[in-house]
Amino acid sequence: MDVEIPAEPKKIAVLLDYYADHLLELGIKPHASTTSLVNNQFLPYISDQMEGVIPLGASESPNLEVLLEAEPDLILAYAPSHQNIEDSLRKIAPTLLLDGELMNDWRQLLLELGKIVGQEELAQQKLSDYIAKAESAKEELDSRAGDEVFVVMRVMPKELRVYGMDDIRIGRIIHEELGLNGLKLADSKAMLPISLEELPSLNPDHIFLMENVEDTAKSRLDELENSAIWKNIKAVQNDQVYIVEQQLWNRGIAPIGSNQIIDQVLGMVK
Repeated sequence: MDVEIPAEPKKIAVLLDYYADHLLELGIKPHASTTSLVNNQFLPYISDQMEGVIPLGASESPNLEVLLEAEPDLILAYAPSHQNIEDSLRKIAPTLLLDGELMNDWRQLLLELGKIVGQEELAQQKLSDYIAKAESAKEELDSRAGDEVFVVMRVMPKELRVYGMDDIRIGRIIHEELGLNGLKLADSKAMLPISLEELPSLNPDHIFLMENVEDTAKSRLDELENSAIWKNIKAVQNDQVYIVEQQLWNRGIAPIGSNQIIDQVLGMVK
């Protein structure tokens, strides 16, 4: 369906909080935005830039009454999740359902949103700046770490998740753009759930450990750090385990978040 987009939308509502990062990078504060399903808050790494933004509840079930009261002039929705409420959204304001594939590459999404909001040149400049930053960081990290093996892991209540070199989100940043050597998982999998007992077979030199916000996962992290198996891992013995916040490293694969991740990696890997 053709959508008439306002020439200069001033009050943009985003129904996926991931989009807020992109708009902020383009100098546009969302008028309204969905929040995290976990804690009903905006993404923590951009929360300081979201003051005054109207919260719309979780993306899975946005509050349409609040959205109506917000009187947006453009709604950016996520096609896989919001097709079932498309008619309701269009009754509130012009609505664009963005392709789910754009979630796999924030770079293309940034350029697409640049076209939508009339900031194509700025979007291209921001992307060029990011590429230059990543290339510079890659050279620096190569001089620090060489061929040492890096693994991104996430602590879950019942398992550990290992992200390999074929992961198109955090794996792309760490292993492709920053050039840090990683693991090729079986069958080119992006992520592999493992038990603690399987960890010694990986035995990486460095671990980026995503700490989950759930209390059960925090308990799991404590259990992990107190185990003999964990203490014998090369990265642990060399004090090369870096605790990172999972809301950024798992959900912040976007322009602002990716820049922050590069800054964190440079700050942690000596």
